[in-house]
Amino acid sequence: MTSRRRCIQFVSDALVQEIVDGRKTASVVDVGDVDVADGDYDDALVVGEFYDVYDSALTVRATIRIVAMELCRWDAIPERLWRGEGNVDADEFKKDHEDYFVNPDNDFEFIADDNKVIADDFEFIADDNKVIADDFEFIAYYFERALSED
Repeated sequence: MTSRRRCIQFVSDALVQEIVDGRKTASVVDVGDVDVADGDYDDALVVGEFYDVYDSALTVRATIRIVAMELCRWDAIPERLWRGEGNVDADEFKKDHEDYFVNPDNDFEFIADDNKVIADDFEFIADDNKVIADDFEFIAYYFERALSED
């Protein structure tokens, strides 16, 4: 019996493309949503699990593995998070995420995850779980892009 790989979507196809391109290696989620599945294409986040990344057309664009999560405060954005999100500094990160978190105050806390990019499903041919690139480690919910486990 094979288990279903977990699924994840992002708020825009532009963010999905950043993952495919290796520019986005971190993301964020509200503390109350980290363990909540949101529909058929957005499972709860679990460190160590593989997730198929779906675009708005419900096409798998990449597979990632979440390698770390950390609790972050709005008034202390870690450098590894804003860099993993593709921002130039913490202020740009805040500007990009104000609407997502609905104007948070300085005491606001959220979860960051680390996504390590391993390989893109349509660009690389390699054995299952073979690390293709291992230098994309930035934190928040940090993830890896991975090959299919099938």
